Amino acid sequence: MHEHFKTERSATTLAAVALAIAMGGYSSQPALAMDEATLEAARQEGSVVIYSASPSELLDSLTKAFNAKYPGITAEYYRAGSSQVYERLIAEQDANRVNGDIIHVSDVGTIAELKEAGRLVPYASSEYAAYDPQYVDPDKTWFVARAHFLNIAYNAGQVSDADAPKSLRDLADPKFNGKVGIMDVRLAGGAYTWQYAVWKLYGPEFFAEMAKNEPKLFPGHGPINDRIITGELLVGVSLNYMTDEAILEKGAPIKALFPTDGAPMIWSPVGIVAKAPHPNAAKVMMDFLASPEGQQIFNSQYSYSLHPAVKPREGMVPLSDIKVLDMPLADMIAQQNTVQTTVRSAWGY
Repeated sequence: MHEHFKTERSATTLAAVALAIAMGGYSSQPALAMDEATLEAARQEGSVVIYSASPSELLDSLTKAFNAKYPGITAEYYRAGSSQVYERLIAEQDANRVNGDIIHVSDVGTIAELKEAGRLVPYASSEYAAYDPQYVDPDKTWFVARAHFLNIAYNAGQVSDADAPKSLRDLADPKFNGKVGIMDVRLAGGAYTWQYAVWKLYGPEFFAEMAKNEPKLFPGHGPINDRIITGELLVGVSLNYMTDEAILEKGAPIKALFPTDGAPMIWSPVGIVAKAPHPNAAKVMMDFLASPEGQQIFNSQYSYSLHPAVKPREGMVPLSDIKVLDMPLADMIAQQNTVQTTVRSAWGY
């Protein structure tokens, strides 16, 4: 699901979004195929700019493929963290000097907040018809361009496969005392997703149990991954794209598995911004990103496409083999204060 909630206002926004999804609310435009007039208008605009939190290597591949497919429209990008691209877009829109056309962030909270504030515009791409409706905003202001999973990682040299934690609950096993890495909810995206997951599965008492293991808190998944590889940590909560890359490309001494009690999914949505300088080129780009061709490029970076025709990269666990943890958006929002208060009390911060 989403990685974090930026503000109380964001939580309110997401509650409205969740209610609309549950009730089938919001009227949506019918999907239309890209017409020649839009393509010609896009060529007249000449370029399209993506503001994205994705890795530069992925954005290089996407823009290169788009430029080859649509001569006359040059795709460019600005890459930074989700909060940075969010803040940049807000500042540009407020100053009426918008440079970006599309925003792609690492959590649905940010994109929903932008929608609620009228900072996104709808576009009913014909490509959306292939997706499960839950992955496309009812108003067609965004769709989930890629997904990742929180998984369990462990040091391959110090933890045997037999002794490795198999479930989220196993992270509280005393044999990992002082050697478990968890994201700090005050700093890291994905932290509350994990907290909600274990709270839902095992109740508030789990956090007191986990506290006995003296978990180490980190500002992101990267530091956790790095410290598992060096052996400073034995186990931790990571992201599949980090562990897949470390294992399949770098041969690092790290292994990973999807929790037997369910793996939380993190959405990474994309949408067209209001006041975009190249609105027609933005539509062409959205079609491309949602198409099997664009989705296959996303998957080249160890993402999971939610397009049914696009398979994961070789070596990755098939999506159908992952037990996806049910993470109801409305409940996740409603329980946030309760869960985080419980964690702060148990962990002493």
